[in-house]
Amino acid sequence: MNIFIFGGTGDLASRKLLPALYRHFKAHRLSAQAKIVSIGSRAINSSEYQILVRENLEHHLNESEFDENVCSEFLKLISFLKIDFNKADTFKLLANNALDGRRNIYYLAVSPIFYKTIVDNLNLQKLIFSSSSIIVEKPIGRDHSSSVEINHALAQHFNEHQIFRIDHYLGKEAVQNLLALRFGNIIFEKIWSNIAIDHIQITVSETLGLENRGSYYDETGAIKDMLQNHLLQILCLVAMEPPTNINSESIRDEKLKVLRSLRPLEGNKNDQQVVVGQYKDGAINAQPKKAYVEEDGVNPNSMTETFVALKLWIDNWRWSGVPFFLRTGKRMSEKKSEIVVQFKSVPHNIFDSKIMQKDNQLIIRLQPEESIKLKIMIKKPSASGFYLQELPLDLLFEDYYKEDHLDAYERLLMDIIENKPSLFMRRDEVEEAWVYIDQLITSIHSSDINISKYNAGSWGPSSADLLIAGHEAKWNNEED
Repeated sequence: MNIFIFGGTGDLASRKLLPALYRHFKAHRLSAQAKIVSIGSRAINSSEYQILVRENLEHHLNESEFDENVCSEFLKLISFLKIDFNKADTFKLLANNALDGRRNIYYLAVSPIFYKTIVDNLNLQKLIFSSSSIIVEKPIGRDHSSSVEINHALAQHFNEHQIFRIDHYLGKEAVQNLLALRFGNIIFEKIWSNIAIDHIQITVSETLGLENRGSYYDETGAIKDMLQNHLLQILCLVAMEPPTNINSESIRDEKLKVLRSLRPLEGNKNDQQVVVGQYKDGAINAQPKKAYVEEDGVNPNSMTETFVALKLWIDNWRWSGVPFFLRTGKRMSEKKSEIVVQFKSVPHNIFDSKIMQKDNQLIIRLQPEESIKLKIMIKKPSASGFYLQELPLDLLFEDYYKEDHLDAYERLLMDIIENKPSLFMRRDEVEEAWVYIDQLITSIHSSDINISKYNAGSWGPSSADLLIAGHEAKWNNEED
């Protein structure tokens, strides 16, 4: 097997891909016969690149993970080639490694603007075989039309089963456990609908700002950067119907149905369904943070959103009448990704009216830790009287699976190596998501919805609180 990493000196390769491959090698999941060929534009040789890889591994791995002997053996798998993506002739350098009869995996850890050029040049040099696979990162386009264009370029040279479109959120153990939780436990699946659920929240919040991506982000914004992929993919797994089996096509068929069931925004109620915001100066952990418009690479007059909150509906039998509240933003109070399933109230409270009866809540935390928490009501121990108390049943994954726990890229890379596409997006999924996002952006612009400012280190604009308060609910924030 040969793994070719285009953008081998980039941030993604350094922080995620090479550490993930090292962990697989250390755990004997990656053969010592495998070849890893990193490709970039830097004028360095393989020995110099291996020194860089070793330094990055030492930096990004935990102290307990890094083993000098294992690292030395791992580096023997790695080489580096200087290739100009725009010059087809330079791709001839790959010919000695990309051989027919071996599994050739092309990972495009580069800007989407290079996708077409790279696959065209691979084809020109006859480096694409029936056993080849190609991996592309989000964003797959900047709108529906550009997404179609990219997918068409890939489809010119690769069959759909050879294309792996990565959304690393789908590699998180807790996200995958949604399938186990729902379809492996009858107690949840029987109540996973409007019968018992009041509403569902999906939050992906970041404390980080732009991290040297100012020019890119200012042309993209939170809707395209996060909502179009991460949040909608999580939504699909939460809301989809039971697949006929666990194979990739069955799961992706059901996800597609969810996307096609999303209700478009109602023109006269857009301000009651969506909030967009942009952070201003503030502080996080007592450290001052500057406003978005003061960040490097950002237009001082920018109206790009760094926060979006959305109330949406899925028009099908299961979810009729159940609102989904989605929010994501930068420079927020806490880094977390979670799903909150808020159940309905009991139909009749048999206890004393003075006793607070809280509604059940299921919280699936994706990061920073991966956990599942179910809040239930119990009787508080007491010598006299009957007092209720809310108690969390808390499952923290690392308490049980310290040795077997894989991060998102480890999981996804292994699925690619084993040719399992279930956790990757199919072409029609990506394009259908863009249909909804394009309509959402058009609705926002046509309604002249204002950008609400929020302090860095807060939970976003107050208008987002009003959005969910209209349902007599509130966001699940840490301080609550």
